[in-house]
Amino acid sequence: MALKQKTVTVPHEGADKGKMFIITRMSAYEADKWGRHAVQAAIKGGGAIPGLTEGGGLAEVAAAGIGIFGSMEPATMDTLIDQLLECVAYVPDLANPAVTIPFKLAANTNQIEEIPTVGWLQKEAFSMHVDFFKGVGQLFSLLSLLLQMGNSAPSPDAETSVSASPS
Repeated sequence: MALKQKTVTVPHEGADKGKMFIITRMSAYEADKWGRHAVQAAIKGGGAIPGLTEGGGLAEVAAAGIGIFGSMEPATMDTLIDQLLECVAYVPDLANPAVTIPFKLAANTNQIEEIPTVGWLQKEAFSMHVDFFKGVGQLFSLLSLLLQMGNSAPSPDAETSVSASPS
C-alpha cells in the first residue's frame, strides 16, 4: 500500500504563489521514531509543555502542536524539521507533476524564494503527520495525567460516594 500523499499549492502572495508541492507521509515506523525524538527533545529543552512524557510518540506531538519545536535546542530543532521536510517535494512544472525535486535541493537552488513558504510547508508537513490525531489530543493529555497520578487515585468513572441500601 502506498503512503498517503497530499498535493498543496502555495496560497500566499509573493514569488512562490501557485507553486505546487507534494507531501508524502513517513512510514509508521519512521513517524513514530520521529515523534518520540521530538517529544524527548522538547522535554530535554526544558519547555513546560503539558502532557508530554518521555517516550511519547506522534500522539503527544499532535497534542502539543507545532509549537513543540520552540522548546528545543536549535540544532535538534533543525534536525527534526529537516527530517520532516524530507517528506516534501517541489513540482517545478505543473503540467508534469510526476517530476519532482526534493525540498532541500529546491530550497538550496533558490526555487523556493519566500521565507513564509518554508514555514507554511513545515506546518503542512507537520499536519500531514498528526492530523489523524485531531480530536483526540485532549484524550491523550487526560490519559497522560491519569497515568502520572498512580494507583491511589480513583478512576474517572469511579463512584464518588456509596450509600447502603436499606435491607
